[in-house]
Amino acid sequence: MRVVAVIPARGGSDRVPYLNIRRLGDAPLLAHTIRAAREAKGIDRIIVSTDDDTVAEIARAHGAEVPFLRPKELSGDLSSLMPVVRHAVTESEKDHPRLDVVLVLQATTPFRTARSIDEALAKIATGRFSAVVSVTSDLSLRWKAEDGLLRPLFDRAGRRDEQEPVYLENGAIVAISRDVLDRDARFGDAVGFVVLDKREGFAVHDLEDFWMAERLLREPRILFRVDGSRVRGMGHVYRSLAVAEALRESSRAEIAFLMSADHAEGIATVSKSGYPVRVFKSGGLEVLIDSIQDFAPSVVINDLPLVEETYLRSLARLGTVTINLVDTLDDLERVSRDAQFVISVMNEDRETPEGFYGGPAFAILRRHFQGRERVFREKPARILLTFGGADPQGLTLKVAKALAPLTRDVEVLSVAGPAFPHTHVFEALQRTLGQNLPLVKGVDTQMADLMLGADLVLCSGGMSVYEIAALGAPGVVLAQNAREDRRMREFSRFGTIEYLGLGVDVDETAILDAVRQLLNDPERRREMSGRGRALVDGYGAARAAEIVLEQAQGQVESNGKSAMVAAREGQQ
Repeated sequence: MRVVAVIPARGGSDRVPYLNIRRLGDAPLLAHTIRAAREAKGIDRIIVSTDDDTVAEIARAHGAEVPFLRPKELSGDLSSLMPVVRHAVTESEKDHPRLDVVLVLQATTPFRTARSIDEALAKIATGRFSAVVSVTSDLSLRWKAEDGLLRPLFDRAGRRDEQEPVYLENGAIVAISRDVLDRDARFGDAVGFVVLDKREGFAVHDLEDFWMAERLLREPRILFRVDGSRVRGMGHVYRSLAVAEALRESSRAEIAFLMSADHAEGIATVSKSGYPVRVFKSGGLEVLIDSIQDFAPSVVINDLPLVEETYLRSLARLGTVTINLVDTLDDLERVSRDAQFVISVMNEDRETPEGFYGGPAFAILRRHFQGRERVFREKPARILLTFGGADPQGLTLKVAKALAPLTRDVEVLSVAGPAFPHTHVFEALQRTLGQNLPLVKGVDTQMADLMLGADLVLCSGGMSVYEIAALGAPGVVLAQNAREDRRMREFSRFGTIEYLGLGVDVDETAILDAVRQLLNDPERRREMSGRGRALVDGYGAARAAEIVLEQAQGQVESNGKSAMVAAREGQQ
């Protein structure tokens, strides 16, 4: 299949003179399109059609051919580019064989990728289409004016993601069968399409567009994929928010969250924190990937209980940088190159991927846990119980009952998470024991203060162990499940906690004995406190943000280097 790429790029413009060679990042606007064409597969020639010697010189410097200048009659503002394309094809075929496909790439869409060009060429190569054009999906509620009234162009109103998409031409890619140019038909009668995200389809027509293009090129677009709810818990949401806050403090990145409509509490929490939330409805992997493409991120940050392999593979095809926030590598369905970068709170004894960052230094905590001063008490006054948002094993009840004999000397304060289902049972326990066993709710943002004021914290084996370490609070840990059990057996080696085992298997006597020993041993508590502060400084979110920005900047620099390489090769 013989293919020529035609890039129309005249010198004059009614809006901005020499727009096509105005510098965007490290290269002229035109060079970005030439680079994408050079990186695509199956293009035999890249021809820039221009009426201007300066544009021609720059085009050649970046690796394109300019075998002719346009005639004067094709140098003005034309209603259609087809006469320009036909002229370029005619000139090309004077000394080359007849073409099979003509690829039209407008210089004013600098962000289209070689991957999308390849997709368009692959489609037209099937023979099913007279042309394949690039489009951008539009789910807006569109109207048209008719006799002074608005008439809807949609069947029914509803959520944006429920609308049937309308596709808008963006001019980035048009692959046309050569025979169509011989007929009086724009694209022929069998038009296929490739869908570009908003960034790829962005077109530059004036100085305001150019300013937006510079921003898109310079500032990364970062999308967090995370969910949280009363049932699922909010730990992943808080972790992502901590990284987002660190990114906002250290960059001008555009940040958004992509969240499932099935988890309303997480959506509300992120929205209240001031970040835009894009909501998608359940509909499988295709719906999720379409939602990601709609934002056109340069970086996707996954913070999920399990990151599925098919999802990561689909992200890799999008060409975005993927960063996964995990507790351990077990949170990835399969460790592969598609995972790209992994930030884990746990070190791994096994072989890790190349982009792996792990250990307590990467414990991602909210700002409430950073740089707090702790007053150590020789004589303990408060024990804090906190077993997560839902406490599925009812460990709060078990531990409170076990520690009831201590309440004459110390306060035993229990925290009910947002999905705590045992409130009535706990209240009955309070009445039965006749002891002072207070239960507090809705203290999420005050949790750091409660931990800081406790002489001993009993918790499960999630992020709480890193939070108490950062605050210098000694801990006694009971795991909620087998996964936590494996992690805590490893984590207990740091000496910041006393690990008792899987919560359902530990009897109340063992819990009481362990707590009494620690309460009566101030030196050991002091040692555990010091080890915790040395292990976790609370700045894991800042470290994670630095990695995100490094990778985002690396992508920008990679694009810039590609442009410079193309320029050097074009000059040889």
